[in-house]
Amino acid sequence: MVSRMVDRFRELQQRLAEVIEHYETPEFRALDGNMATAFQAICRHVPRNANEARTMAAFFLDLIESNDAGDNIHIIRHVRAIVVDCIEGDRPAMEIAYGAGI
Repeated sequence: MVSRMVDRFRELQQRLAEVIEHYETPEFRALDGNMATAFQAICRHVPRNANEARTMAAFFLDLIESNDAGDNIHIIRHVRAIVVDCIEGDRPAMEIAYGAGI
């Protein structure tokens, strides 16, 4: 599910790049609004499994890498939340070796 949202965002991003020189047109504004909506949907999505978490983290890291505006703090927070939640939710059971003194 989240991979479709990411694909949709990237599609909108490409279309927006194609009309960037016409930034005051209704088409540009509509695309910009659709991108914002798609981005917010991705941000609100709670990963249901490790694959979705990886997809979201990769998406956010790609955005950070390609963004030169220096406003990455909110994206970094999303990545931290995904990583922390996945680590907390997917901790392996402790192995008891050699009876561990029991």
